Amino acid sequence: MVLDTTGPAPATRSPGRPRDERATRAITEAALRQLAELGYARLSMESIAAEAGVARATVYRRFKDKADLITAAIAGNPGGRFPEEPSRHPRADLVEYLEAFDERFGENCVEVVGTLLGSRDERTALALHRQRVVEPRTAYVRTLLVRAQELGELAPDTDVDLAVQMLTGSVLARRVSGTSSPPHWARRAVDMIWSSPPPGTP
Repeated sequence: MVLDTTGPAPATRSPGRPRDERATRAITEAALRQLAELGYARLSMESIAAEAGVARATVYRRFKDKADLITAAIAGNPGGRFPEEPSRHPRADLVEYLEAFDERFGENCVEVVGTLLGSRDERTALALHRQRVVEPRTAYVRTLLVRAQELGELAPDTDVDLAVQMLTGSVLARRVSGTSSPPHWARRAVDMIWSSPPPGTP
């Protein structure tokens, strides 16, 4: 069972024809592809509608503006949904999450955040990105570290919030600098925070 942390619940719709979820999926997939290819500043609601094969009005019925669409598309990825039950293996889950974040979200997050930080007209969009994308992922990493403390795998005096910043920041730092991710970097990063490597770890 998973917890959907994609952001605020959609507004209640008036009775009528059910919304075509295939169109919604086509819109968000087109948005993510254009985000990766064009960047946030160059894509538009019109270009996304054209690629998705829907009318512009169809896009606007689902999303208020570009910021609403892009943040919802990023948050709605599988990486935006996290297990509901406590982790049995927080260290392994943390390594897996960091690798997935690096592969799927690092580039997009840098692109979106960089654009929004540099624009005075996008303050609302930046807040929405933080709410829908940054905060759920940060909270998930924190739950893994707290769980590790509960299991006695992580020192009780570990500064969890600082550890979260260090681990997720290592992904963004490499993206900004253009440095490729070395093999097993996530495991090595976690080892620097853990009390000690588990038995059998080289």
